[in-house]
Amino acid sequence: MESPTVAPWLRRLPNQLTWLRIFCIPAVVLLMLDGATIEPGTPHVISTTDILAAVVFALAAITDFFDGFIARRFGVETVLGKLLDPLADKLLVVSALIILVEKHRLEGWIAVLLIVRDLGINAIRLSAMQENILISSSWIGKTKTAFLDVGIVGLAVYGTFGGFSFALVGKVCMWAALVASVVSAVEYLFGYARQLR
Repeated sequence: MESPTVAPWLRRLPNQLTWLRIFCIPAVVLLMLDGATIEPGTPHVISTTDILAAVVFALAAITDFFDGFIARRFGVETVLGKLLDPLADKLLVVSALIILVEKHRLEGWIAVLLIVRDLGINAIRLSAMQENILISSSWIGKTKTAFLDVGIVGLAVYGTFGGFSFALVGKVCMWAALVASVVSAVEYLFGYARQLR
């Protein structure tokens, strides 16, 4: 429940962070589109655009944690925030995945599986809401999100710096996100079926 002592600016902050994430999407898209298309066997030199795309995406992804944390911590959740928060997250991630595939930095089938999984989970949650069933986010789902965000950052930079391969980190994290996606999807399905019974 919202405390009467919560400052007006703090009440507005979670939704403002969500809007900021939405406004970051065009910048992420334009910066990633300006990045080089990766050709097999050709070394990729990290560009300023690659770094900027990764930084803007990372900052936008971080707001996803803080808007939810602040809203719950201070009891300032709103209906608009509950609708916009997951939508902003999906738009940001899906936009980045599609461009990474276009730039040959990510396999298309991985992006498809990740996107379809999220659509499927959203459908399950909507169905659960109609049945007055609450399906809470699991730690596996949150782990998937963390791996996915780090993976996108790594693939946005892609090149090697000081012997550190951003491409390798990005690909490993994407595989980890894919595994976590499948496990959490199964967990959601069994949890929903169990509560239905």
